[in-house]
Amino acid sequence: MDAAPWSRLKSEIYGLVWRNSRSNRRIVSIARVEPEHVILDIGCGPGAAVRNAATLAAKAVGVDRSEPMIEIARRRSRHLGNVEFLVAGAEALPFPDASFDRVWSVHAFHHWEDPEVGIEEAARVTRPGGRLLISEDESNGAHGMDREHAEKLADALVERGFAEATVEKRGRQLVVIAVR
Repeated sequence: MDAAPWSRLKSEIYGLVWRNSRSNRRIVSIARVEPEHVILDIGCGPGAAVRNAATLAAKAVGVDRSEPMIEIARRRSRHLGNVEFLVAGAEALPFPDASFDRVWSVHAFHHWEDPEVGIEEAARVTRPGGRLLISEDESNGAHGMDREHAEKLADALVERGFAEATVEKRGRQLVVIAVR
């Protein structure tokens, strides 16, 4: 977990070097985004997955704890009329209950300050019939999660009201997919 939000310089470097373009395209595909959907990306970073989703969905929203990351996302997305970016953490999502058809977090779950509270919040804002997806590199280290952790996360999502939750391996990522 990060002790403090990222600096402007660190955010700019990350936004240029570590784009996760394949992972961001993959999550949009796995989520089965439809034209009427409203999407939320928790820990959106520079907003690539939000922009990808915006080409298919009615609206795409990104949140990140880092104000510099949100500034980058807004700057890179200003040509899109159906995107919104807000400074917020997973633990206090500034949206009404059942606001989103698809909610995801790509390579950001390991940064959540309080994963249990974040899971509660993600469940709260996911509409009935909606999907929550959490994608992380398969790893035993601090950045990512191993299969056992992914399975425990799937179980926790079912305990919090999701009808089902599965773990899929996609490339080097483990993706937890929960259906509300």
